[in-house]
Amino acid sequence: MKKYTHHISQIFIITLLGSMILGCSSIQEGKSLVFKEVNRAKLLNDAARAYNAGDFAEAAKHYNKILVHNQDDAIVAYNLACCYALQGNAEQAARFVTYAFQNGFRGLEIFNKDKDFDLVRNDPEFKNVTKDIKKRFKSIGTRNYVEATSMLPYRIRFPKDYDDSKSYPFLVGMHGMGGNSEGFISQYDKLVDPQIIYVAPEGQYPLSKHIGAKWHRRKWSINDIGKDAWNASDLMVADYIMKTINKVSGDFKISNVYLMGFSEGAVYACTIGLKNPDKIEGVIGFSGYLMDIDGDNSILAQEDIDSGKDVRLYIAHGVDDAAIKVETARELKQMFESKGFDLTYTEFEGRHGIKADVFNDAVKWMQL
Repeated sequence: MKKYTHHISQIFIITLLGSMILGCSSIQEGKSLVFKEVNRAKLLNDAARAYNAGDFAEAAKHYNKILVHNQDDAIVAYNLACCYALQGNAEQAARFVTYAFQNGFRGLEIFNKDKDFDLVRNDPEFKNVTKDIKKRFKSIGTRNYVEATSMLPYRIRFPKDYDDSKSYPFLVGMHGMGGNSEGFISQYDKLVDPQIIYVAPEGQYPLSKHIGAKWHRRKWSINDIGKDAWNASDLMVADYIMKTINKVSGDFKISNVYLMGFSEGAVYACTIGLKNPDKIEGVIGFSGYLMDIDGDNSILAQEDIDSGKDVRLYIAHGVDDAAIKVETARELKQMFESKGFDLTYTEFEGRHGIKADVFNDAVKWMQL
């Protein structure tokens, strides 16, 4: 099963930023519903760790717990089907891959090529399921994209003692894959007496091109529509962010402008910052990586690295991150330092996320 991120070739479980979700622990006629909190982020990380270790039964256990409390989660259902297939359990693999497609999963090409299902491809029940899925896709036609102009949102927060006669540092935060502007603007609450203006734009696309519109979970990229369209869509992201900066800078008194991104958002924040060193003072990247430099499907060029050396960088990564390994961040550190960038690098005890104390340190760094 493939990790749906941008410009990275690692293959493992999809891991999304999530905090606490509410799930119904029992549904019985005539009885009150009992809800309890489930730490979805921890379960996803534990599932990814078990999958990467080859313990597919343990990974399936964690995915089952998530699915009980979020029964229309198509990606979790698909990952669960993969775990059963890797154990040779064709019946359960067929059941949950069907469930995934019924709940909006649209990655037929991914499913057809996914080696996780190799052990069960020839099972009669699984072959029938595959046939039914392909038949359904034939009936709904193909999906494509067209460039069009639209209004795109952002959310904004101000210091509690905001003074419109003063200039403030301006931070633009780009959420990770599966996040949204509502969730990411609330990162502001982690800051102690923030004296910055903080804005959170929102990814233009649903969680994945392979998922129907079932949740308010967004992403920044569409990455399997051909090189030209992929690069065009990435340039649209950069244009969206720069227009947001221009709009807010025109409406309020702004000093320095910084970009911050988490995971997939960090990829775009870094790229946009490096491509706009005259407008962006610095970039804060949490748990991210870098687009391929001069890659076929990348808008980041070596000349952007060379001309972007005035952009300050702050990189933070959890040492136990199961979604994007800390070694990725260490390689970035080495590369940026070798190029002469002003880089602040920190590792923290934790997983795929943004820790409050590290975020506060990054905002203090902005104002040095």
